[in-house]
Amino acid sequence: MPYDCPFIHRYRENKMVKKASLHLRSMLALLATSSCILSPLQAHADDADSSLKISGFLSLVAGRTSGGQLPADYSGPTSIDGHACPCYTADWGNAGVYTNSLSLRPESRAGVQLKYVLTPELNLVGQVVVRGSDTSPNLQWAYASYAPSKNLEFQLGRKRIPLYFYSDFQDIGMSYPWIGVPPELYGWEATNYNGASVRYRTNLAGTNLAVGLFGGKETVKDALYQRLFYSSETRVEWNHLFGADLEASQGPVTARAVYMQADVKTSNPLVGLNDKAKLRAYGLATNLDLDEWFVLTEVTQLTRDFEAGYKITAPAYTLGAGYHYGEWTPFLNFASYKEKTTNRALYAPQSYKRWSLTLRYDLGIRSAVKAQIDRNKDVTRNFGGDTTIMRLSYDHLF
Repeated sequence: MPYDCPFIHRYRENKMVKKASLHLRSMLALLATSSCILSPLQAHADDADSSLKISGFLSLVAGRTSGGQLPADYSGPTSIDGHACPCYTADWGNAGVYTNSLSLRPESRAGVQLKYVLTPELNLVGQVVVRGSDTSPNLQWAYASYAPSKNLEFQLGRKRIPLYFYSDFQDIGMSYPWIGVPPELYGWEATNYNGASVRYRTNLAGTNLAVGLFGGKETVKDALYQRLFYSSETRVEWNHLFGADLEASQGPVTARAVYMQADVKTSNPLVGLNDKAKLRAYGLATNLDLDEWFVLTEVTQLTRDFEAGYKITAPAYTLGAGYHYGEWTPFLNFASYKEKTTNRALYAPQSYKRWSLTLRYDLGIRSAVKAQIDRNKDVTRNFGGDTTIMRLSYDHLF
């Protein structure tokens, strides 16, 4: 379940833009309508002790880049998905790009989730999300969950690929200290899959353990991720997707390791693109929570072996530390992404490094505002250029 995570519980305890675009205004209208509908439905469900549970989330994020020019030795595109560079890609999976014009589109989002309890063991879950970068309602979750015991759970349907620590709840801004999850790790051309998973939980010598297996496939007919590189429609297929993860927690420490593999096919006839590759991914996250102080770390490595005869390896990591001071939470973070290729003639690698400072203020158990400043360095000088980004967000849970 996207909402059943310790970080949300932890944070529970503890006229922005008048000249909005037509797409943005339609999104905000939809959010307002959803909010009006959601409240009475939830109240009715609670009053009647209904088996239907309704919840939702909202993140309004405004941001822009500041100054800067592309360097003389810059070898990348001068615009990305129609946005003039220097620019900053904050959400790769949904083509969320900031420029020097203030915008709500790149990262604003809202979702409504429904859970229907058929029996104590069997329930159905669905989640629909709209975004500033894509105002069409998108079905993110649609699965059946069966738990024959408190230790074992089976799920079948559409889910988020659990490649990263925050994958299940990366759209829910209330669940982490940043304005958005680190783009150096999160956000690829496929983020969901249709398939099945099984999870087993136990306690061994005082350590809570959870092990999971998942598998399936995904087809994205018009991948927003690929819009960052091609102006026309690109089809992406992840087949034979399979993975496993192990999570352990004891006291203040939580650690998670994951492995995933898939056969990836990317095609765009208009640009002559027809790539096939074997994808393998490894990840390790280790978090430390000492009440006031906390440390969040995650490292991943993705490797793609192309049938064309070359390989791309992409190690990435994020490291941050924060401090809870009443309703205030300052958080300092560093993240890095670096590609390596076996054939530069066929593929020019990219590399980024980014410092960020976030200040979060909890308005209550369901709302928070955040201010964040980032300094992103385009190390390879071929995708976006060096940028400073300023953002302000409002997060809310329904």
